[in-house]
Amino acid sequence: MSEIIEHKPTETELTAATALLHNTRSEEVQEIMGRMPSWIIRWGITAMFVVCILVITGSYFFKYPDIIPARVTISSANPPVKLIARNNLPIAKIFVGNDETVQSGQILCILSNTADYEQVGIVASWCKLIDTTIELRALAINKELPPFVGLGELQSAYISLFQAWQEYKFFLNHNSYGTKINHLSDQGNYQSLLSLELQKKDTRLKEQLNIQKNRFETDSALVANQVMSRIEYENAKKDLLNQQMNTESNYSTILQSKLQEKEIQKNISETSIELQVQENTLQQKIREAGKQLIGTFTQWEQNYIIRTPVQGKVTFFKFWKENQFVQAGEAVMVVTPEVQEYVARGEIAVSGAGKVKPGQKVLIKLMAYPYEEFGSLNGSLQSRSSLSLDSTFAVEIKLENRLRTNAGQTIPDQPQLEAIAEIMTENKSLLQRLFENLYGKRRR
Repeated sequence: MSEIIEHKPTETELTAATALLHNTRSEEVQEIMGRMPSWIIRWGITAMFVVCILVITGSYFFKYPDIIPARVTISSANPPVKLIARNNLPIAKIFVGNDETVQSGQILCILSNTADYEQVGIVASWCKLIDTTIELRALAINKELPPFVGLGELQSAYISLFQAWQEYKFFLNHNSYGTKINHLSDQGNYQSLLSLELQKKDTRLKEQLNIQKNRFETDSALVANQVMSRIEYENAKKDLLNQQMNTESNYSTILQSKLQEKEIQKNISETSIELQVQENTLQQKIREAGKQLIGTFTQWEQNYIIRTPVQGKVTFFKFWKENQFVQAGEAVMVVTPEVQEYVARGEIAVSGAGKVKPGQKVLIKLMAYPYEEFGSLNGSLQSRSSLSLDSTFAVEIKLENRLRTNAGQTIPDQPQLEAIAEIMTENKSLLQRLFENLYGKRRR
């Protein structure tokens, strides 16, 4: 029986064996990995070709516009009106409250001055009435001009009007023209009666003259037949001549009476003209004094009265109570008309302005309402100025959906909004832009 001797390998032997095995496997793995499978090469080339075709095709169909930025202000078609103080004065009286709706022409407040506002208002009404009325005589007869004394700067002009008014009323009540015209009219009436009586007398005298002529013709026949003596014939002829003279004398009296009647009518006409001239002079004096007072009132109103030219809602900012002091040129109140339509106006730089044309789409991003959250407003370019000012062109943009954004949110109505507008010019594909850049390089 043979003896088996057990041998245990050492650590050095194990390490050497492991290294030999590792080197053998690494060579096999490297041989397998270094050999590219043919299907990968075939399908990889195909995939790369398809991707390139898709990229080229996509670059042809994918288009985006050039964008010209503009800083714009969105406001209503009727923008807010700032009411400016013209003098350094405290506020005497405020007639409206904050956020109150006011009408066009309404007085909002009055600055401190020496005139009584109520008296000034009455005087202004008088001046307008005097300036517009046609029958100033009837107005002067039926109305009394109040003797106001609290008109401040208007007092001197009002005194001139008051004096002219009183002078005209005195003329209407005490002028002598009316008495003279009445006297001449009475005289003319009597003269007309006298002419009428003379006319009647003329008719009778003519009848008597005809009778006398007939009698004389009879007497002439009697004398021819020697029935009447010559003396009687001469007496008949004398009576006929006397009758003719009486008729002619009466006719002369009638002419003188008519002439006198015409003279009286002439005097009445001249007196009436003098009356009218004098009255027109006094009326003109009143109207001129009224116009002068209106001019003074207009200047006074510009200095001390703050009146709104538009209908809308009044807003107080710095000043809200009486006796506050305001500086000349300072905005006291703002009246915002009711918003019916919005328009955006702004400026663009000269660079790229030639590509901006009416009708182009505009995307408007509001500064107070981040577009990431609220969206943007859609608009279209209405116009672009033909000339630049200070290296900018003015543009006007129409909003398509007022203040409703493309995210479906509606911005609350307000008088003014600041925004950044992006004007979209012509669309170009990526491929077209690539070739344009290449052509540009070749041209250069």
